[in-house]
Amino acid sequence: MYIAGNLLIIFLAFFFIYRGYTYYEKKVGVIQLSIGTSLMAAGIVSIIELWRNIIKSKLLDKINNILFEAGIELIYKKRDIDKYDILMENLSKNLDITGYSLNAFHDSYADLLLGKVKQDKSIIVRILMVKPGSSFSTDREEIEKNQKGIYSSAVEKIKGKFRNCRNIKIKLLDHPISTMIFKIDNVMFIGPHFHEKTSKSTLTIELNKDGWMYEEYCKEFERMWADAEDI
Repeated sequence: MYIAGNLLIIFLAFFFIYRGYTYYEKKVGVIQLSIGTSLMAAGIVSIIELWRNIIKSKLLDKINNILFEAGIELIYKKRDIDKYDILMENLSKNLDITGYSLNAFHDSYADLLLGKVKQDKSIIVRILMVKPGSSFSTDREEIEKNQKGIYSSAVEKIKGKFRNCRNIKIKLLDHPISTMIFKIDNVMFIGPHFHEKTSKSTLTIELNKDGWMYEEYCKEFERMWADAEDI
């Protein structure tokens, strides 16, 4: 109906312009010419507005697919996010995390996590790290230009800190981890491991639990956890 209305306006514009030129020397011709040019201007504006709405609609469809359906909540430029502090303080159910060293996690939240799991035995924590000494671990050390053996030391530090906590489980994966996964209750953060860039300075994406990406990364964690070795 909108398109039909615009076509009618343009048709009338041509009609009045034609009539106006035909009877231009008469007063009625001038009036018809004025009406025709006004209708033509209105028709052009309407077509532009229609085109703009079509483009806007397509853009909104893309945004809906990328953000809402996928469940991308926010994108951060780095791993160190202030929101972690609030979520960790309010941890009540479970925590899953992957990493090569997890040094920042250990330094920031190890003591807090210990207090949480001792206070509430229902909290389940799963820590998944790459097996130290494996080719994947040593390759990552070289890629990030880290000191040799830093990941082995990091694993030992994590093991020592949580050794006596039954509801904190640690596993080692003899495969590379392409994506950081950090799930605190129902809030998940993911981020890639870039070439020659440290993990802490790499972008991080927050996922909404209602999006399909959240479910995909939950499954990815479960696959890696099933293939990993108990400590």
